[in-house]
Amino acid sequence: MALFATARRGYDKKQVDDYIFETSGRTDKTIGQLRDRIAELEKKNEELNARLGACLSREDSVSKALIGAIDKAKEIEYASKIRYAIEGERLKEFEDKWIAYCKTKINNVAPALRDETKAFVAAMRKSLDEVMTRSLNLGTYVNEAVIDHENEENRLKTLEENLTKTA
Repeated sequence: MALFATARRGYDKKQVDDYIFETSGRTDKTIGQLRDRIAELEKKNEELNARLGACLSREDSVSKALIGAIDKAKEIEYASKIRYAIEGERLKEFEDKWIAYCKTKINNVAPALRDETKAFVAAMRKSLDEVMTRSLNLGTYVNEAVIDHENEENRLKTLEENLTKTA
């Protein structure tokens, strides 16, 4: 606080007026700086809100793209399992034809070679059946795909509801 000289009837009027003028100048300057800072912060806030909106819209696009990719991957996996099963069936048909042909020629082959071939064919048939049974559990795959799809739909609905509430 400033000290003013005393004059008749109180303080020196010129000193008080000079002090008030100086103080109001500093106050006006500070207020101007604060207004500039507020305007700068408001502009920055608008920019950040715009970036946030862009990120949120991209998040939705990315989620949809991921769901599409997951669905496509499951579709491809399912199609490949079906192709695998069809190829297995074709191999079984080929095997049946080959065995029928071999039976017509069995008398022309040496007994030792015939027994060895029968054992080999039996082992291959057993191996093929095991692979087909173990690898092509399509019912489980379809059930898992349906459950995964429902879970992802529920997750996206919840996310959308939360975004709607916050907006």
